[in-house]
Amino acid sequence: MKRPNDGGGTTLVLADSDDLDSVLDSHRDIITASVRDAFRDPAAYFSELVSEATIPNLRKYLTNFVADGRWTLLLADTYMMDRATIAAFQWFHPVQYPCMLGTPTADCGDTRFASFYDLLSIAHWDSIGFAGGIFPCSSHISVDNYGTPSTNPTFPADTTTVFGNSSRGDIMVCNSSGDAGYLSHENGASYVVGSFSEMLEWIFGELIHNRTPEFDYSRC
Repeated sequence: MKRPNDGGGTTLVLADSDDLDSVLDSHRDIITASVRDAFRDPAAYFSELVSEATIPNLRKYLTNFVADGRWTLLLADTYMMDRATIAAFQWFHPVQYPCMLGTPTADCGDTRFASFYDLLSIAHWDSIGFAGGIFPCSSHISVDNYGTPSTNPTFPADTTTVFGNSSRGDIMVCNSSGDAGYLSHENGASYVVGSFSEMLEWIFGELIHNRTPEFDYSRC
């Protein structure tokens, strides 16, 4: 299936009966070795990730998908600025929130984030072209470069990393000490959720309960 996406490009939707070698030339470069490996048997591939996951709610989230979910493979290009590409398995489940999960592309090289990026490249719970997910490690930038002010000294704008955002555009951040939290894109207010792994435990807990993880303005 071929369809336009909200990032100004095209998404190809593949099922288990499709052949990766027949993908259009325009999207052939999106297929990495890990995507090809996972496509052979996504249930087995993600079951293996379950055994490696150190975050309990991520482990449960993946387990539920494998047990009772269904998947498609999305290959997409977007043109918000330059061409960008996405390869992710979109999982659906009768109860928990759907999500696009990308297979690893390269070593992140930052031990703060190993509990996620050793397993996955992205987790995106909104439509392609919209906010709402955990970015690829290669897209990490500082709060300063993201263009959002920070009023909380716990998250200095020049040394705090943006690793994701909510569907409403508030940003997920982690400072150089490993404290992770949410920062408002509207006024720069923020709060600490916990360590990076503790924040991911909360994020995937929300998704398990069919909710997207959103900024809690009552905590500021």
